[in-house]
Amino acid sequence: MDGVEGAMQTRDGQWRVEAVVRRRTRWYRIVHGDEVYDRLSIAGVERVLDEAGVDRHLLIEVEQ
Repeated sequence: MDGVEGAMQTRDGQWRVEAVVRRRTRWYRIVHGDEVYDRLSIAGVERVLDEAGVDRHLLIEVEQ
């Protein structure tokens, strides 16, 4: 299956993290307003969110 496999976001919806799958490759994408950080590893996601002061533990699972 290609596309977004799952997503989590902050309660206010300002930060969204998506797990993306294309063929056999998986990566993560962060959407924040008009900014998109694409093709990130999980470590990259953690780094971006930590630098922005977003508490990763407060992300909630959402429908695609």
